[in-house]
Amino acid sequence: MNIKLFYISFLLLLISLSGFSQDGKLNKAKESLKEEKSTPSRNVKTSTSTSNRTLFEDSVNPFVQIFGFIFAYTAYGIAFESPWEQNGRMHDAEISKFPYQKSTFGNFIYTDSINYNLTRFDIYNHFFIENSNLYGNDFGVDFRFLKRFSLDVNYTTFSEKVNGQKDSFDMLSALLKYYRIRTQRFDAWFGLGFRSVFNDVHKTRFLVGFGGEIFMAKPISLSASHKWATFNNQSVNNTNLHLKYDLKNYRIIAGFEQYKLGVSKINAFSLGVEASF
Repeated sequence: MNIKLFYISFLLLLISLSGFSQDGKLNKAKESLKEEKSTPSRNVKTSTSTSNRTLFEDSVNPFVQIFGFIFAYTAYGIAFESPWEQNGRMHDAEISKFPYQKSTFGNFIYTDSINYNLTRFDIYNHFFIENSNLYGNDFGVDFRFLKRFSLDVNYTTFSEKVNGQKDSFDMLSALLKYYRIRTQRFDAWFGLGFRSVFNDVHKTRFLVGFGGEIFMAKPISLSASHKWATFNNQSVNNTNLHLKYDLKNYRIIAGFEQYKLGVSKINAFSLGVEASF
């Protein structure tokens, strides 16, 4: 009787362990992003006396107007361009044909008549792997235009093997970047866009990001970026840190990529290539 009970208990344990092991990181991520979390409604009383007032109305205190304009002007200067930068070399910085065309500049070059482009396409493909069962690929195009802007569109796919079964997670991201800092050795950007998650989730959310790249010495550069979106109070973030080796208009990339997909976190080594046209 005790032997039968032992075998039954052992069989139930195997079944439970099997069910647990089948629940991989990607499946947990999709389940957490599909959950609808309701938030308690609140009755908020609004006052109509000041809700429609603006800084331009005569009834607004003039000192409030002055400080409001100063704040808006300062915020614009911090985010886009301050008055003293308009006479600086960064104001006229152009898009280089490719990084390290000369050893003195990277993605931007101070104006001349030879070495810059009006537009540039950066095509990239990064393969990343956490372990033998979990890996993925990130393919994208970054279109640079109007000296200071770029549109970065990329498709990221994850694959995971769990007990002989293959699971997947796919997302599309688009980000309009503004390059706030545009020197010949360092550039930095922030951007706004959207991120769509496919498979069983099928949702699109607002995306925010920032990043930069430093050109230390030809042919080496270091880039970093962070992008995040929120789905049902769960984050879908990715942080990239890449070391690049430039070969004319091509680059070899190696580095670290971290993804947070809902409740799941993936830390991966990445290897890839980029090309500028």
